[in-house]
Amino acid sequence: MRWWLGLAFAGVAALTAIAVVGVLNSRSERAFHRYAEAFAVGRSVVAAEALQHDATMADLRRDVAVLTQQRSVRLYVFDAGGKLISPSVSRGVEWSEVPDGPAARADALSGTRYIHGTSTGSDFVIGIPLHHGVGGAVVTYSRQQGMQAALGIIRDEFVQAALIAFAVGAALGLVIATLTARRLRRIAAAAKAIGAGDFGAHVGSRFPDEVGSLSLSIERMRGQLQELFLTLEQDRDRLEHLLDRLDDGVLVVSRDLEIEFANDRGRELHDAADRLGEGSVRRLAADLFRSGMPGHLLLRDEERTLELSGIPPVAGSDSVIVVIHDQTQKEQNERVQREFATNAAHELRTPLASIVTAVEMLQTGAKDDPEARDEFLEVIAREAGRLTRLTRALLVLARADAGEEVPRRLHVEVAPLLAQVAAALPVGPGVHVEVDCPPALAIDGDPDLLEQAVSSVAANAVQHTVRGSVTLRGRSDDGAVVIEVADTGHGIPAGERRRIFDRFYRAGERDRGFGLGLSIAREAVGALGGEIALESEIDVGTTVRITLERARAEQTGEERVSEVTA
Repeated sequence: MRWWLGLAFAGVAALTAIAVVGVLNSRSERAFHRYAEAFAVGRSVVAAEALQHDATMADLRRDVAVLTQQRSVRLYVFDAGGKLISPSVSRGVEWSEVPDGPAARADALSGTRYIHGTSTGSDFVIGIPLHHGVGGAVVTYSRQQGMQAALGIIRDEFVQAALIAFAVGAALGLVIATLTARRLRRIAAAAKAIGAGDFGAHVGSRFPDEVGSLSLSIERMRGQLQELFLTLEQDRDRLEHLLDRLDDGVLVVSRDLEIEFANDRGRELHDAADRLGEGSVRRLAADLFRSGMPGHLLLRDEERTLELSGIPPVAGSDSVIVVIHDQTQKEQNERVQREFATNAAHELRTPLASIVTAVEMLQTGAKDDPEARDEFLEVIAREAGRLTRLTRALLVLARADAGEEVPRRLHVEVAPLLAQVAAALPVGPGVHVEVDCPPALAIDGDPDLLEQAVSSVAANAVQHTVRGSVTLRGRSDDGAVVIEVADTGHGIPAGERRRIFDRFYRAGERDRGFGLGLSIAREAVGALGGEIALESEIDVGTTVRITLERARAEQTGEERVSEVTA
């Protein structure tokens, strides 16, 4: 009664044929899907790498057109806010027609990749973040119709493969034990590779038996470990990116006094610290390991000041953290504030001394002499006015520094304002003031700040013009309003022009003012959101140019200002 053995082998052959067809069909689909996915991802990564080097929109559009043709892929590029900045139609496909396009864009803008494809591998949508360039993310859409056709051909061949498998099924039954042993060896090899950190080793067994269950368990474990490893890598990349954005230098130093990690600012400040004190970082790290207490080190020379703070190692750690803070700018700001206070005190002392002297002279008898009394009263009035102007100038600068000069947004006509400033100028003999401005020219801004800026510049021009003219000119220039104050004075030497807007700076001995006029003008123009520039030529004259945004629309009612009071 051996027939049952033949029947058993025939059954094994039939089952083997069915299993072979099923496995081949499944593996072919997965293989085609993986190939199509890898192909689509590869083209997308190449495109993303190319687009990250585009610094302008023109470069980006050009590269999008080239990559679309060369890579046979549909490209859609978005900025950091999610706005489409490439053509909405790519190779005949509108962005709105891309399946899962919004999800791919959202994931890519959040810094993660998005990969989605059909089970047949014919269509893939991939989103990739762009860390550089003008774009924030790129989404690609690939259609590979040839994959589906090739898969259909292979499936047709499966029938013939099934017949062949059935014919040789009996022989396969004899080697089942051998195949089982080989599967076990493959599982052991994959487990060993996973233990060594190679997560790319697939077990690849799908038979529904005990050995197959074991391989599936190992495969799931491999996938989980791979996801955990990728998550840790991503977290580390995000942490490094965050540290690179800090203004302070962060360094991790090992027990061997080797720098294990340094952010971008840390590498820069480490070199600067070595120039101020060679080996200062390693010296501080050695003290941290030795004492186990937080440490501090201050490095300073005439140009730079660095503060090093150290965090000792925690339990079980063999590294310390050193933070380098650049205090140079802080000390420079404090020095500027001290100089400002000193200069302000000096300027206030001069008119006060004149007033005190005049009062003392009046008290000692000059008040009884009408001529002397009038002379000293004139001195008091002149110096009091000088003191008033100086305190007002200092108040404007202080409010600007504190951010308290919040400009209003009113409709200001430029021509009446220039005429008013010109009428109030203290013009000497031989100097005449002109106003050249079209009547319709206007800005949206604060009239007081604008009057302060123009008055300061114009007063400075009149003061330095002995003979000739001072012209207050307004004109429109490509959507902006340009106000120019031009004089025919003696000009400003080239070496002094870069400091002419500094506080208390006087151009040579000819300047009899406080050195605050142009500084106030700069602060006022800055508060208005404009720009101020200066051109000067010796013995020809000086032109100060103020550029502001032109009024967007005519306004009515209380917001319309056509005349500005002093």
